[in-house]
Amino acid sequence: MNSSPLVKYPDINVVLPPVYCGSVRYYAAMAQYGAVTIDITRRFNKRDKDCHRCVIEGPNRVQRLTVPLEKPQEWRSTRLSDVKVSSHGEWWHVHWGAICSAYGRTPYFEYYADDLRPTYSGDIELLVDLDAAIDRFCRGALGIGCCNSTEAYNEVAAGATSVKDIPYYQIWASRFGFTPGLSVLDLIFNMGPEAPLVLREMTL
Repeated sequence: MNSSPLVKYPDINVVLPPVYCGSVRYYAAMAQYGAVTIDITRRFNKRDKDCHRCVIEGPNRVQRLTVPLEKPQEWRSTRLSDVKVSSHGEWWHVHWGAICSAYGRTPYFEYYADDLRPTYSGDIELLVDLDAAIDRFCRGALGIGCCNSTEAYNEVAAGATSVKDIPYYQIWASRFGFTPGLSVLDLIFNMGPEAPLVLREMTL
């Protein structure tokens, strides 16, 4: 059960796809519902990059981080739950370095970094496990409860959820202006305990 004070629809279970360091919009949508099901049974779609790609902003502006995946024998029949993370290029070091470069000087990076850092150890084999570990960190920082519910909720698909972008403090805004659509890590590290207030405004 999502016990967040941001919940607007306590009796509805929203079904969302797994994402890698999901966007601010994704978590604003999630926060509205009484329960959330992360659907890992769907087939992997190479065109849907959100499950292994995110967007952050650092000193060189927007940067896309992509988790490399092991290629299965047949993509079309592969479910998300079976997709494995590749160790190519020790990507976890690259991603963590990029996150530190982007947000190391934000007001709340030191407060949260130790909780996120273990995820970037290179020890996680399945993509859905990686996504789930980061999702737990993000929900914890945002005060959003989440579960794969088996209770009798009315379900609504993710596409039925609408949110709007609300400007918030970003450390690089003085150089680039406000940038919407970034990973929720941007919101967490820049706004800390005030991040849920931004999510609330996005759904009003």
